[in-house]
Amino acid sequence: MPRIGLTQRTTRRHYQVDNTVSPMSKSYYPTDRAGRIDWHSNFAKEFPKVRKDLGFTDAEITNAVNDSKYAVHILQTLGPEIDSDPGHAANAVLSGQSSGEYVDLPAGGSAPTPVRPGIDTRRQARVERIKRHNAYTDAIGKQLKVVSEAKFDAKKYKAELGRPRQTGPTVTIPFRKAGGEVSGINLYRQRKGEKSPQKVGFFMRTPAIDTTPGKSGQLTYTARAVIDGQEIGNPSDLVSVTVG
Repeated sequence: MPRIGLTQRTTRRHYQVDNTVSPMSKSYYPTDRAGRIDWHSNFAKEFPKVRKDLGFTDAEITNAVNDSKYAVHILQTLGPEIDSDPGHAANAVLSGQSSGEYVDLPAGGSAPTPVRPGIDTRRQARVERIKRHNAYTDAIGKQLKVVSEAKFDAKKYKAELGRPRQTGPTVTIPFRKAGGEVSGINLYRQRKGEKSPQKVGFFMRTPAIDTTPGKSGQLTYTARAVIDGQEIGNPSDLVSVTVG
């Protein structure tokens, strides 16, 4: 399978982004890089200890551990670059779609097994599966660090969008689900000059994907969290991207 080398800094695309997910996230998953490194390091260590109780196969546990180890390697090796450049190819591995080409990190003796793009997508689905299992307990939640310290309030919850990224003809936007408390989000887009935002669609799994962003211009996105088909809480902060 073709691979994209990252031994040198990737070229920036011609777009700009504004805003990131709120540091007051209701998710168990940290917003800061150091916190995410700690989370993935812990998950890679602790998940194999409880996987039999939660119904995961050997192959599934291996994939989960590989995802977390690779995420740690990306965040430690390319952290400053991916923080400053959402178009960096490594961001596709972390928060892109669970498809596409593998991406090679800079060579190193400690580099873990590469994984395909979409680590956050799989993390989100994996944790929701863990929490739905009959054997799941609060103790397991704390052991795996999948319990948010902030209490969820559907009436006050503010939807959470990350930085949009142009990937070819589409725009992808990572989002959070309050640790699995919401079903997903309704995404809205407003082009420059339009009077009101238009609904792009409902998304159950991160990232949200706008397949018709247009060829050029500034786009602004917002989202509303959804539970059982109904929008709840408050709209997210606006995030924007200039495509072209």
